This record gives sequence, structure tokens and C-alpha cells, in this order.
Amino acid sequence: MPASTLAPAIMMLLLGSSSPAADPVLHGAFNTYDALTFADSTCEPLAVEIPQGIFASPDGRADAAGTEDDPLDLATALTANDLIQDGDTLWLMEGVYVGSFYSSLSGSEGNPISVRPYPGKRVILESPARQEGENGSSTLFVDAGWTNYYDLEIMSNAMDRTSLQDTSSPTDINLQGGVTVGAYHYASHTKIINCIVHDTAGGLSSFSASTNSEMYGNIIYNNGWTAPGRGHGHGMYTQNVTGYKKITNNIIFFGFATGIHAYVEGSPKLENYDVQNNAWFLTGASDPRASQKKDNCLIGGYQPVTNLLLKNNKGFSDNGRGTRLGYGGSVTGQSAVLQDNYLVENLWIAGEWDQLDVMNTSVFHGITGSSQSYINDLGDNLFEESDPVSGKKIFVDANAYDPRRARVIVYNFDGDETASVDLSSVLKTGEAYRVHSVFDLFGEPIQSGLYDGTSVSIPMGSVAPPQPNGVDGIGAEDDPGTRFGVFIVTHAGCL
Repeated sequence: MPASTLAPAIMMLLLGSSSPAADPVLHGAFNTYDALTFADSTCEPLAVEIPQGIFASPDGRADAAGTEDDPLDLATALTANDLIQDGDTLWLMEGVYVGSFYSSLSGSEGNPISVRPYPGKRVILESPARQEGENGSSTLFVDAGWTNYYDLEIMSNAMDRTSLQDTSSPTDINLQGGVTVGAYHYASHTKIINCIVHDTAGGLSSFSASTNSEMYGNIIYNNGWTAPGRGHGHGMYTQNVTGYKKITNNIIFFGFATGIHAYVEGSPKLENYDVQNNAWFLTGASDPRASQKKDNCLIGGYQPVTNLLLKNNKGFSDNGRGTRLGYGGSVTGQSAVLQDNYLVENLWIAGEWDQLDVMNTSVFHGITGSSQSYINDLGDNLFEESDPVSGKKIFVDANAYDPRRARVIVYNFDGDETASVDLSSVLKTGEAYRVHSVFDLFGEPIQSGLYDGTSVSIPMGSVAPPQPNGVDGIGAEDDPGTRFGVFIVTHAGCL
């Protein structure tokens, strides 16, 4: 079958017999396969997986068979350990699943369970506002291991974002959490992949019981709430001791507190972190009060940091905050490697360090803290006090878990209205594509077309930042405008 015939056939398989134009909510959304966009590809598309396994839907039933025609409800499916076996996939039909969901699904080494949307469909897990007298919970609470969660949108519908209590568990607001992994039971080898977490009390939490786990490609924004002393609710909160914890390729921005917050007070320690290729910027900017921007990435606390790799990350901030290693001055960090990072923000080194190796890393808003003398400069570093006066720096990365997706990061020191971006590393000639700003993932793309092998012009600053639910917290001073942008490229996935 020629490519021009195969592409529309595959798209209709994904979308069913109805026309996508009849569904304006999903038309153009970055994470749906849109026949109107992709059917024009002239190259041979990737094969599309035909769903097989167990199915759940927003209107499913607890006593259902779990087939596509007779799906389970989600709460039942996530605890159906007798039905969902090692290596199975739980497919979620399109729609909004309302509730706080607990998952005890557990696969095995080499045969993890997968939880993912029906191909090409948008799935939302939405927690209702917490009722008076209820304890706070998470929209998705993961309490077992060897399970991978893909492409879910996770949010709370609570609109109250202001508390009068300076505590991590206020009782006067009804906001629920986002995703929590390994808070109580062993949840090793869990992966949270390409999810979107927004407008929850805290975005994504991964505790010490989730050893050898990974958080990859997630887009996390506008989580948390404001209180008298400061904003609360981090984009990502994490602890780790044994095994490893990978934090890779995520995009974290805005919110009311820190972006990545790897932190402990008493115990456990902070060990064996692999933090690579993330983009973090302007965290804390969701707070309606001025000057509330926080650290984009903080790895430190009242226990030493050991065996940290911070590599190939990109940061942006327009104030004195940025990336912070260490926390208390009385704590001596044990070992960290900083390599290939590009940080248009401040780098804060807190406390003393036994070993802190830095190589091929650019820092443009200076290095502060008491332990600069502990930095082992291994060469090719650039430490500056301010941004470059001109030029652009552009990064393009494919997505390791989605062959139809890529990410673009643009530092636009010229302030131009567009950036010319070479997408040849992620697109093939004849392949249909769309470009979305991370500020508007479910609206119309800011650029689309059929790739012809030349550079693609991406508009800068053309989309306003998304306001957090319940409060207009992000003002003009928080909008990076043309200076900086992060974009998601979705494409037909041609061979």
C-alpha cells in the first residue's frame, strides 16, 4: 500500500469512523493523532499499535469484563491484580476520569504492566475538590512497582489556591495532590512517562520506596498554592537512598514553589540521582504576589547529597534564583558531577563539598554560595554574570518513549519574533508535523506543515502563559515573551 493511502487508513483506525473535525476540543491537541494534520505525509508512517489487553473507561463498571466493549471503571482496574497480569497493558478510553485513584498494579522484572491512553486519545484524571473534613490525597497514588504510566493528564478541579495557614497540609483549602509514588509501600521500578501534571497541590512526588524509578518527559506546571509566608507545593518532590532515581527530559515551569525539590531533613539521605536533559524555568511565578520566583531545581537538605549526576539540563530565570545544590551550611555534600548544562540562571552552591566536579557547563547569572572554592573546574565551563547580548541557543531532542514526539528549547537573546530551527534530527522529508508551545498544549499549533528538509520558523512569545486555576497569578513580568520558549513537536512518525 503506498504511503499516501496508508497514512489516512492508519489515522482512521486510530480515530474511528467519526471525523476529527467534529470534536473541536481534541482537534489539534499535541498528544492526539489528527488525521487532518498527518494524513498528507508522503513518507511511510510507523505502524500503529492495535490495543490488546484490559480496558477501562469513564463510564466503565466494577463488574465489567474489562474488554473494549465492556470496560472496567478505573478505580477497579487499578487494583485488578487478579485480572491484569505481568506484561499486560491497561488501556484507558478517552475522557475525564473523576476521582482520587489508587494503583496497586505490580508487574515483574522484564514484564512491567503499562497503563496508557487508547492510541491517539486524550485521557484526563481529575480529582474533585477535597470536602471539608477529608484528608488530602493524590489524584493518582501509586503503591506498587514494575508498572509504567504513560501520557496521562493529571489535574485537580479545585479553584481555591490561597491558604491562611503556612503549613504543608493546610485545612482551609480543598486542593488535592497530583501523582504520588512510593510514599508508604515498596514501589520499585516505577516509571511516570510523558504525563502532564497541572493545577494540583503538588505535581509529582517520588519517595524513597520507589527505588530504581524514572520520571521521564513529564510536563509539570501551575501546581501548589499561596500562603502568608511563601508559596507551597513543588513541581516535583523526591527522596532517594538505595538504587537510582532518574529525572529525565521533563519540563517544569511556574507553580507556587520549587520546581524540582529533592530534599530531606532527618532521614533518609539524598543519594544516587541521575538528573539529565530537563528544562526548568520561572518556578514560583504562579503566585500572584511579586518577587515569588523560587529555585528551579534544588537538590539538598539537612543530609549530604551523594552520587549526583546533573547533566545536559537547561534552566532559565530572570531573577536571582536558579539551580541550587546543597541546603544548610552545616552539611557537607559528598559527591556531584555537573556536566553539559546550560543555565541562564544563578547557580547556588550551599555548604561545603567533598567532591564537586564541573565540566562543559554554562552559567550566566553567576555562582553564589560559600563553597565556590570546592568546585573542581574540569574545563570548558563558562561562568558569566549576565545573559549574552545577542544570538540564539537552540536544543532539539527526540523523545525516548514516543517516536512521534520531540522537544525544542530556544534561548532567543536577539529578541527576534521568530526562531529558525533545524528539525532534521527528528523529522524526515515528507513528514507532517505540528509545533505547540508548552503554554498551550491543547489549542491550535503555532506552526504545522509538511517537512521539506529546511529549517522551520517557530514564533516566539506568541502564546500567553497559562494561568493557574482559581487565580490570575502570572503577570507580564513573569512572561518570558520572545526571550525564551519551550515547544513540543508532534509528527506522523515516518520510517
